[in-house]
Amino acid sequence: MYKLKYFSIMLLFSFVNFECKISQKKVVNPKVVASKKKFTFVKVSRDVKKEAKRYLAEGWSVFPGNPPINFQLDLAYRRQTEVDQDGFPQWIIANGSSIAQTQSAAEMQATELAKNRLVGLVETNMRSVIESDVSNNQLSAQDAVSLTKTIEVSANRVSKRLGRVQPLFKVIRPIKPSGNTEVQVLLGYNYDLVKKQLIDEAKAELQLETDDVRKRYTKFLNPENFQRGTINNFADGTSGTFSIKK
Repeated sequence: MYKLKYFSIMLLFSFVNFECKISQKKVVNPKVVASKKKFTFVKVSRDVKKEAKRYLAEGWSVFPGNPPINFQLDLAYRRQTEVDQDGFPQWIIANGSSIAQTQSAAEMQATELAKNRLVGLVETNMRSVIESDVSNNQLSAQDAVSLTKTIEVSANRVSKRLGRVQPLFKVIRPIKPSGNTEVQVLLGYNYDLVKKQLIDEAKAELQLETDDVRKRYTKFLNPENFQRGTINNFADGTSGTFSIKK
């Protein structure tokens, strides 16, 4: 009788221990579960599918863990066409392409190139406003030259520390017979954010000038002052094959 009770107790203990192990295996991060529920692929257009097939035919493939090429392309198309309540682009888009001996080197170089083009887009748009003000006699030629130089210096600094950049598109392919790797990236950045960074950097640069110069230029370096004219929000370099213009 005693052996039977002992055997029953051990059997019960083994069963409880087994159930605990199963329950431990089933425990997952709730954030991961939530992200999986939120993530869904959207239906892409026929043009996007055609463009994706062209990339695949040219030997391009996605980085491990990234969405398929057609979904990356679809995101890039949508970002380029998004506008704010005033009809101005919400995003600036730029691409970069690089060939290197290693994947990491090619990716880093392509990303830096795209960042430089992102900031260059805003710089170009700001220069066009300056030129417009000179032609309308709202800004002297001398002040325009000084402002342009200040903006150029500021753009170089901003491009080196540009953060929170969203990769919209990133693909890789081997280069034969050299064995090198080519990486192509497309980056997106909020237009107002990079414009604000560039203007803040320009204002900091003007601290070296006289009070009179600072007052004149600081008044001009107002974000609302650049919300006019035609804003180009896409930079497609001559190197590389990416093009999302419709």
